[in-house]
Amino acid sequence: MIDESGATTPTQPKQQLPPPRKDVKPASSGLLAHLRRDIDVRHADLILIVCCMLSGLCDSVAFNATGAFVSMQTGNTIILSLGAASLPPNQPTLWLRALISLVSFWLGCFFFARFARHFLASPRSRLTLFASFAIQSCCLIAAAALAQSHVIPSFAQTSLRTVLDAEGTKHREEIENNNLSLAPLALMAFQFGGQIVASRTLGYNEVPTNVLTSLYCDFLSDPLLFSAKGGIWADKKRNRRFAAVVMSFVGGISGGWVQRSKGGMAAALWMAVFIKVCTTVGWLCWKAEKKEGEGGKKAEV
Repeated sequence: MIDESGATTPTQPKQQLPPPRKDVKPASSGLLAHLRRDIDVRHADLILIVCCMLSGLCDSVAFNATGAFVSMQTGNTIILSLGAASLPPNQPTLWLRALISLVSFWLGCFFFARFARHFLASPRSRLTLFASFAIQSCCLIAAAALAQSHVIPSFAQTSLRTVLDAEGTKHREEIENNNLSLAPLALMAFQFGGQIVASRTLGYNEVPTNVLTSLYCDFLSDPLLFSAKGGIWADKKRNRRFAAVVMSFVGGISGGWVQRSKGGMAAALWMAVFIKVCTTVGWLCWKAEKKEGEGGKKAEV
């Protein structure tokens, strides 16, 4: 190279940057890959069994407050059928509450099933399960907040029956005519649609989380019901059904006693929120399914 004075200066070689390392990925990419991994479905039934407790807990609140259910929709179907004959006569709008809960549950099943199939990741990925349960948590939070606000008479009391006995027919009419009670019912029933969809997605059809009639039948019909061959844990489906029934009872009993406390129905619903949020966060750190070449076997449930 010739400078302005005419002297020749040696040419400086261009500085070569080291090639990018292929084994280093951006942090965001690593996090996204973690979230998009499918979970190992083995032991995922534990979360579904906890969800059975939620069903018993929330149904105890909903039935005590409104006479309708939010999880076990068989009861709502019968209530709706009785409404065609104007029964029961002292609760003329009970059929409407049952209908709202039933339709909301249908919408929940419809929404969460398609959400799982068409979300950004596979139905069994950490991201999809987390997002699904996060939506369910938001529904429960909204229902608990409405109960806590005391704007809905039936959800503002510790016991609907006690209130009716104390304040008479006038208060009964206020509760019957207060359509705000439909909002918590709809929110809770909608999110329970997501629970049963999750049980199907994970392959645990024997733990639907909100149906007990078929659980009773399948449990008692099991030919290995009293068998201890291979150990008590050998019949996994039997054990799951038994645990689901027990947890439903635990949820219902817990909900009843919490409602008798000063916190009332709102406290029971906030308890349900806490449990649901814990299950939601749990999906983020759930063990991933081992892929081919990682030395793992396909998960068996």
